[in-house]
Amino acid sequence: MKSVEAAHVRIGSGAGMGQKPDDWRTVSLCSACHRGPRADAQHAMGERSFWAGIDYERLIAEFIQASPLRREILAAQADRALGVAA
Repeated sequence: MKSVEAAHVRIGSGAGMGQKPDDWRTVSLCSACHRGPRADAQHAMGERSFWAGIDYERLIAEFIQASPLRREILAAQADRALGVAA
């Protein structure tokens, strides 16, 4: 069985280089699609190229809605939108 990894999506997260986005901004990928060794893996080809044509925001929202921590995540997102420190 192939392993599944949480791929953080930096696009639109406000996280800069060397910073990890929030854990709720993830999409599940198999390890080959996430880190390689495939040439078309997220880390090999770059995030913008990898996610081009994929509605990653919809995928992130679906994972949040399915999460047992949904209420906490939505509250943290609302606080952040209002400028409340975490």
